Amino acid sequence: MSICRIIGDVSMSRIASTGFLEKKVYNEIKEMIMNGELQPGVPIIQEQIAARIGVSRTPLRRALAELERDHLLETGPQGLFVTQFTNEFILSMWQVRAVLEGLACRLCASRMDEATNAYYSTLLTSSYRHWQESSDPEPYRQADIAFHTGLMELSGNLILKQKLEGAHVLTVSLSKGLLRAPSETYPEHMEILAALSAGNEDEAERQMVEHLRKTIPVLGK
Repeated sequence: MSICRIIGDVSMSRIASTGFLEKKVYNEIKEMIMNGELQPGVPIIQEQIAARIGVSRTPLRRALAELERDHLLETGPQGLFVTQFTNEFILSMWQVRAVLEGLACRLCASRMDEATNAYYSTLLTSSYRHWQESSDPEPYRQADIAFHTGLMELSGNLILKQKLEGAHVLTVSLSKGLLRAPSETYPEHMEILAALSAGNEDEAERQMVEHLRKTIPVLGK
């Protein structure tokens, strides 16, 4: 093996390792934003974050830059801080999310098998019944997140997935609870699954867009 090949292999290995570390840091900070550990308007003190996660400043800086591109952080006179979202921004984000998830649903109509459809139907139904019996919305909220995230993954479109990931993070970080009652959204989820089961691309897309747009009036309340 030539020395150039060896150097090239080592370089590629380092690049892959660095990329993995940056993604890990990105995900950890994202989770801190989503769970409320980092609140909107709070300055990002890089030394504290680096010590908290246990990484050097280089992967941290790159992860912070990616979080800023995803609108989770923004730069002000005193440096980076967690974004404080205006009602206008939230509305715009939700409108874009509705269109993108509609497209994801269209793509899923030809990709979702019966087992996957049954899995999401069971997941949503069991968590909905739990809510009916106990008034505890958390299992249903988690099922809702899993359903929407799963459709994003199943779409098979990498660019669409990347765009939707940012929208999903913003949605979860902005709404700690459910924006609409399960009694409203559960039937809508079932309609989406029915369209997907039938392989009806137009109906699946329409149902998803309508499902998300129904939430717009309650945003910012």
